[in-house]
Amino acid sequence: MPQASPGHAIQHPHLPIRIAQAHDEHNATTHGADATASATHATGEAHTEHAHEHKPGDIPSATLLLWNSATVALLMVLFALAARRKLEAVPRGIQNFAELIVESLNHFTVAIIGHGGEKYTPLVGTVFVYIFLMNLWGQIPGFHSPTANLSITFALGFVIFVYVQIQGIRNLGVGNYVQHFAGGSMPWQGVLIPIKALLLFPVELISECVKPFTLAIRLFGNVFGEDVILLVLAGLGLSILGIPGLPLHFPLVLLALLTSFVQAMVFSILTCIYLSMMQHHHEEEHAEHGAPGTSHAHATGH
Repeated sequence: MPQASPGHAIQHPHLPIRIAQAHDEHNATTHGADATASATHATGEAHTEHAHEHKPGDIPSATLLLWNSATVALLMVLFALAARRKLEAVPRGIQNFAELIVESLNHFTVAIIGHGGEKYTPLVGTVFVYIFLMNLWGQIPGFHSPTANLSITFALGFVIFVYVQIQGIRNLGVGNYVQHFAGGSMPWQGVLIPIKALLLFPVELISECVKPFTLAIRLFGNVFGEDVILLVLAGLGLSILGIPGLPLHFPLVLLALLTSFVQAMVFSILTCIYLSMMQHHHEEEHAEHGAPGTSHAHATGH
């Protein structure tokens, strides 16, 4: 038994040993927890890097495709600046090529819209060239077609939709613009005509509102499906035949060059059709308002 000396506390002989053991156990537990936390953090970082790693066959991120589309737009601006840098009466080189493109797009637009369609050539021509180049961008190894993303194609469709509505209001006026959803100009006699207008109005309104979606989904579906098929055929030589770099997809690449042009043309044709509908309504309104005056002048002449 330990004896307590006067004025001193009782001291246990094993107490310092137990304190040292408890301290060692606490240090071991702390180091173990730190090691576990470090391992968990390292595993999380590895998982994050693995998640962000892009593999062939993965859908490209919207940010990557947005930068690709911005690059295409920048190339178009640089080409336009280079073509206008030294304008000559007799075009040569890049100016000659640029004028050929503009004239072809102008004939294309006027042929669909009709008289007065040349004022829409800048929009239709820009949309055609922009979509065509973005479709071709995916045929370059290491790049992706920006039109293979629904957000980008919807943005294009929405721009066309808003522009068409603005032109419709400008050409027809607010009243006639709203009236054309009810079947256009019509005599409001009887009971059947108002009923027909009430039935047509929601149908025409819905069909007008879905135009940007149809433009976007049509372009996205065709380009995305084309890119997927090219990727599958490109990997077929390695995965099945065991021959790396075997260009099984090469014939389809040639076809993709044609379909890229066709998809841009389809989008532009639909844009021209939507604009021509507003343009023709505008011409009909002028013809109707001008007919009485013409008849009156003709009668006065007699």
